[in-house]
Amino acid sequence: MKSAFAIAALLVAVGLVQAHIDETFGLYRSTEEILYVDDPAVLKRALLGFENVAADLYWLRTIQYFGGKRRDEKNKNYDLLEPLLRITVTLDPKFKIAYTYGATFLSEPFPYGAGAPEKGVALIDQGIREHPDHWRFYLDKGFIYYWYLRDYERAAKIFLEGSKLPGAPFWMATTAGQALGQGNDRETARGLWQALHDTAETSQQRDNAAIHLRQLDALDQMDALRGLVEGYRARAGRAPANWVELVAAGILAGVPLDPTGAPYVLDPATGEVRPSPETGLGFLPAHTPR
Repeated sequence: MKSAFAIAALLVAVGLVQAHIDETFGLYRSTEEILYVDDPAVLKRALLGFENVAADLYWLRTIQYFGGKRRDEKNKNYDLLEPLLRITVTLDPKFKIAYTYGATFLSEPFPYGAGAPEKGVALIDQGIREHPDHWRFYLDKGFIYYWYLRDYERAAKIFLEGSKLPGAPFWMATTAGQALGQGNDRETARGLWQALHDTAETSQQRDNAAIHLRQLDALDQMDALRGLVEGYRARAGRAPANWVELVAAGILAGVPLDPTGAPYVLDPATGEVRPSPETGLGFLPAHTPR
């Protein structure tokens, strides 16, 4: 009887929390620009033991909010992202994926993310306080400093600190040395994204890392194509009008495609090579030289 009562109470609590969220978010629960909980600690006390259930619901709302804003072409801002994440981890401080994934949401450059890596670091720091022996948070934090803040010395120190934790992979110390010694280097970035891909805790994290690996591949390909275009210009006295000219000259076997299968665009006036507007590569980083 007691267990049946507990289940019934849980269902009521879930319904009340869901209704509260739906009411405050309105039509598009994730586009209503209103902060509906000023103090997540107050909400936590009011939930009377159902904090984890509410944290799951808020996390779902966070995912919905971020995905909706990322697709929204007219009202693209992420004003509620950090508050939603703060509510989620306040309700359930042990929600590890919310720290890791949320930090990525916050740190990704606008418009693909909030463009707020400092907030991403703050969220990961909160996770480290709750889970001081979780080496993955040090990988996440160091990566934010390396990739988004470009503070390679700080990134190296964080990787090294994380490498000393129980269960940390051996390559964390090596990564620290690479970040410090090579700094803004495409191959180092590729190694870091590969590490994030291989240690991903969700398919979404793995897919995000895979996209960035494809972006780095595309940067390599565009460098190579620019070299071919310049070689043609040196011989012909002008840039090729299109890829067909390079194919006819035996320089290329066909129209070059990026890692997503979209053809690269060649500007005949300048000889510049860039991704197609139809590509699935997203935002290409401009700060990763070879």
